[in-house]
Amino acid sequence: MYLVDYHTHPFAHGNISDYNIGLYKRYIDKAVNMGIKEIGFSDHDEYDQDLDLEIIDFLKKDSPIKVLKGLEFDYIPGREGELSEKIKKYNLDYTIGSVHFIGDWGFDNPDYIKEYYKRDIDQCYIKYYEILNSAVKSGLFNIIGHFDLIKVFGFFPKNNFKNIINSVLKNIKKNDLVLEINTNGVNKPVKEIYPSLNIIERAYEYKIPITFGSDAHIVDRVGENIVKYAEVIKNIGYKEIAVFKNCNISFELL
Repeated sequence: MYLVDYHTHPFAHGNISDYNIGLYKRYIDKAVNMGIKEIGFSDHDEYDQDLDLEIIDFLKKDSPIKVLKGLEFDYIPGREGELSEKIKKYNLDYTIGSVHFIGDWGFDNPDYIKEYYKRDIDQCYIKYYEILNSAVKSGLFNIIGHFDLIKVFGFFPKNNFKNIINSVLKNIKKNDLVLEINTNGVNKPVKEIYPSLNIIERAYEYKIPITFGSDAHIVDRVGENIVKYAEVIKNIGYKEIAVFKNCNISFELL
């Protein structure tokens, strides 16, 4: 089985004392132990000035598995020009586009969870998918990260947004993007992967390619649950996984 972990954060959210080549090597060693064939380092673009991406270029030449250089970009409407310049600057293997903000509300930040009690949850979902759809259509990204992140704390809408979700999925297909299977959701209050299995089933119907990410912010979570959910994805019908190099896609057999 050919497995990858394209969503890892050695720099985490800053405040890390051992950010150096040794930390990257520990991520690689953990990936090897977890049966991962390719690891992608994709720290948050907001920390790009603090990252030493040359370490990744060096590790590409001397690693027991394939090493890729990516970034996770926080899509906020109006940032398109800024993100485009960063993508050109860093010569990446792939880009992950994610949505973490609705306006100025960081909805997946536990510090701001009380905001859910002040808002109409259905409207939160509508706005989230509206922003995500804009990210999909921006032309900036290769991979759409944690598709239904808005569910992170277990707040679910009253209404069924199947048509809205289908519209976003169709645009992912139209724009030749890859859907990330992000296993980190099982560690959150929602206790399930992103996206949910019914969304993955629809993605399969639309022939949308998938890849994997653990969203690991610490070494111990590299590759976490990827083997398990690869089997789930295979049962849905997927036989291939998307891989990247220089932002060009190819496929490996699951």
